Parts: sequence; structure tokens; C-alpha cells
Amino acid sequence: MWLTLLACTSFPCDSDQLLDASGQCHDAVRQDDSGPAGDTADTSDTDPGDTDTDTDADTDTDTDTDTDTDTGTPADDGWPAVFAAPYVDATGYPTVKVGDIAAENGMDHYTLAFVVATTPTTCEASWGTYYSIDVGPSAWDSGSEYFLYDQIQTLRDRGGDVMVSFGGAANTPIEAACGSVNEVVAEYERVIEKLDLTRIDFDIEGSWVSDAPSLQRRDEAIVALQAWARDEGRPLHVWFTLPVLPTGLVPSGLDAVQGAVDSGVVLDGVNVMTMDYGDGAAPSPSGQMGEYGIDAIESLHAQLATVWPALADEEVWAHIGTTPMIGQNDTQSEVFDVDDADQTRAYAESVGVGMLGFWSINRDHPCPEPVEWAQSTCNGSVDVGDWAYAGAFAGYGEP
Repeated sequence: MWLTLLACTSFPCDSDQLLDASGQCHDAVRQDDSGPAGDTADTSDTDPGDTDTDTDADTDTDTDTDTDTDTGTPADDGWPAVFAAPYVDATGYPTVKVGDIAAENGMDHYTLAFVVATTPTTCEASWGTYYSIDVGPSAWDSGSEYFLYDQIQTLRDRGGDVMVSFGGAANTPIEAACGSVNEVVAEYERVIEKLDLTRIDFDIEGSWVSDAPSLQRRDEAIVALQAWARDEGRPLHVWFTLPVLPTGLVPSGLDAVQGAVDSGVVLDGVNVMTMDYGDGAAPSPSGQMGEYGIDAIESLHAQLATVWPALADEEVWAHIGTTPMIGQNDTQSEVFDVDDADQTRAYAESVGVGMLGFWSINRDHPCPEPVEWAQSTCNGSVDVGDWAYAGAFAGYGEP
């Protein structure tokens, strides 16, 4: 199978429970309706996402995809014009302390995954069906509970930020669970306002890539969402993340992008999951995963040049992201080494790739013993140390 996708870590407790430090399930500690302390929806003047909102990045209403391709000039929300933002499995346990680890690994921006519908028929956003948007993911450390949302504020206090990814390989996307575009928009807005987001990602995988009703509902909802953001004076950058082969997007993936643009969605870019190709698409992958990933984004560049024919080559590159799976991939023969990461970064810098990601920061650690299959909390090697992949990508696009 050519497609093995960003899998969310399994969670052993019921949806209304948490794990404690001893590995036991227990009822979550809930706070009042305002959410946990340090709720990032209440912004301050030091929040990099709360910059000058008098000028919106996308003030036009057509499909113009103008973005700042000068890599030395920050975007309107304070992010680097091109950036690195590895994915965080926000429902993986223990909850990643994105604010604390930034000082260790040099990564100041992250993509939190995944926001999905609470159930296949419940039009309500959640973190992986496990955590409400109001409270967010949390975990226990040294006998006390800590919250992801507090960690986001810590990250912002040091000059970093997060974007949130909707969708993913598991569960049901909001736009499939909701019955109307207005309901979808309301849930998107709720997440954006709760976390004071200026950037969102839509990870479209599996059968959802070709699911016409949810694709149309998503596109219409994003158009309405971007209009709302303009009215609010809020910068709002939108990315799509899709599976890819070394030969580029498959027809359904390209159709999803073209359909969104034709519907009036203003896309910052298309990020592709340069991973899990399968031996048929990427034979003898040992030592070649970096090259296969470069092949994939070069193929994507040619495809997107047909979506945005008015853009120059370098502008198309600024609309491209690449997200490998670090270390051992789900496809057993595929291992993305640190050398592959170095090769990927060097190529990205040479052409001006808009986004570098990887799946996932949770896995950027050595495994305690050799493994043959992808693990959710380590990279598959006993020799590749903590933050080796973050080190390869840290600082990309920053002055």
C-alpha cells in the first residue's frame, strides 16, 4: 500500500480520563469554563501572534496566493517568512511540554495535531476525541497536572508560536461530522479563538482525500473563515497537508488542492508527507529517503505550477512544505536518518521551501532498545540521541 499515514498515538484511558504518573487511568481534573490557568485565548502585548492587525495578509477575496517570499522578512503574524514547525502528537502521553523543550532543542514553532470531531456524528471539535477544546491535553508530572495550553503560553513568552492541524489519519474530520458549512465555521472559529491562532493546517488523508461532501464543506468553510478573519483584522494563514509519492500528489490529492483554490481558498501552501511510500514507489530506500523526499517536492513544484501559473518558480517553492517521518517509518524498509534530514534542509534552503516539518517531536529521542517497527515515543534507533532531528531543522528561515 502506497500510503501509511500520520498515526495518532493510541490512548489507553476513556475519553474523560487521564493517565497519572504511575500509568493508572483517573478522572481528569477540570477547571472552570474559562479553561486552564494561562489560557492562551487571553492574549497579551508580548504574544507574537498578537501583532499589528491593522493590515491583513490576505485582503483580497480572489485566489491570489501572495505571501512574503523574502526569507529575511517576518510574516504579518511574526512567524518567519519560511519556517520549521515539527508536528506534536498532542494526544500522545505524556503531553509534550512545548514551551519547556524549546530551550533544549532550539525549535520555537510547532504544529499541534490533531483536532477532529468528538465522534463521527458529533459536530464538536476535540483533541483526537480525547480532550475538549476548552481544557486541552494535559498530563501528570511529580504528582501535579500540567496543561498543554500553559505550555503554549510559555512558548509564546520566549518568542515562539504554534499552529494547529485539523484532521489526520485517525477519527473523523469536523467537516465530515457537521451537517452544514456554518457549523463547521463555528467550530474552526472556536479553536482559533481559544488558542489565539494565526495559522492552521488541514491534514487530509485516507478516504477523506476523495470524499467529495467533506472536501466541498471544508473549502466553503475556509472561504467563510478567511472572510471572518479579514473582518476581525486577524492574520490567518492556511496550509493543506497531503500524502505524496516521489512522483508527486496522486490525482485525488491534486484535485483537492485545485478544488480548494477554485473555491476561493487562499492557501499559504501545500505540505506533503514525505514518508511511507512503499517499496513499489520508492525501491531500495536505505540511504535514499532524503533523495526520495526531494523528488517528491520537485514533483509537487511542477504540479503546483499548474495550480498557480502566475507565480514564479521561487514563489511556488515558498508555497511548498515537506514533512518526513523521522527515523523508522511505518513502512519497515524506510528509515529517515539524520543525514537525510541534513540533506533535506540543505535543499530546502537552496530553493526556499516554505515549511519544514517532521513527524513528530514526540519521537525525537533514542529508543531504549533496538526495534523493528515505528514507535510513538522514540525514533527507532538506540544511537540517535535526543533532539537530533530538531537540531537538523532548528533555525530554518530565522535570521
